[in-house]
Amino acid sequence: MVRYVSFITASIMFLLIVGCADIETDSKKFVPSDTDIVNRNNGDIENESRLKEFIKNTETGDKDSIRVVAYTKEGDPILTELTYNGEQLEVTEDTTRDEYGSGEINTFECEKIVVEENKYSIIGCQGDKTPYYLAEGN
Repeated sequence: MVRYVSFITASIMFLLIVGCADIETDSKKFVPSDTDIVNRNNGDIENESRLKEFIKNTETGDKDSIRVVAYTKEGDPILTELTYNGEQLEVTEDTTRDEYGSGEINTFECEKIVVEENKYSIIGCQGDKTPYYLAEGN
């Protein structure tokens, strides 16, 4: 009888540990919004037309802001908020969801976004962020 109770107790504890681990993993998943520009590792950029519209707005001096979600090869999202106030491009990079990244949120100012073939980069950034890779399509 004691063995039976011990077996049941150990089984319940195992199930609780496994169940809690799954809940924690699910809570860390990030779901991009419908308006985000999403760059996955397959070369597709979701909402690329919105990215192009933002670039045009920075060239014409119109205020605008967007968020780019780029995924690492491990599948972790890196969020980049871009805000243009009509004069200056501000970039906020959030790597807190990247398991192998710095786990920081950094904000810096840049000059502009450049497009070469299907690659979007930001140049003229403060510090060592030049050029800052943003997204790459097919």
